[in-house]
Amino acid sequence: MMTGKEFKIQNALGLISDSDKLGLAGNPKTPKGILTELSTDKDWNVRFYVACNSSTPRSILKILSTDEESIVRYWVADNFNTSKSILKKLSTDENPGTRCRVANNPNTSKGILKILSTDSILGVRYEVAKNPNTLKKL
Repeated sequence: MMTGKEFKIQNALGLISDSDKLGLAGNPKTPKGILTELSTDKDWNVRFYVACNSSTPRSILKILSTDEESIVRYWVADNFNTSKSILKKLSTDENPGTRCRVANNPNTSKGILKILSTDSILGVRYEVAKNPNTLKKL
């Protein structure tokens, strides 16, 4: 597999196809340097696959948590590598689907689950109830 630097050069020259970028973005064996490059790709589909990747480091997930595309933030919230601090930030996301993924994530703190248990969207409250960190009585 190529290095992040090699990828950056080949990508800048247009030598990497969109399908290859998607394949690399979703592959858990893709090196961090390449995932870093892919996390800033102009195509939201590529960033989406990076957000879904179980090997994406927290530093990249933090960057993707501010992505303009809500589907990317949704999958950051769903990723088990996402830190509690990022989940806390995403718990107030305008997209109810993202808040549902935060409520479902086992890394979400009890404090955030308590706040989400009063969300105006029933689906968010349902995901809170399913989370193993939810106290019996919030």
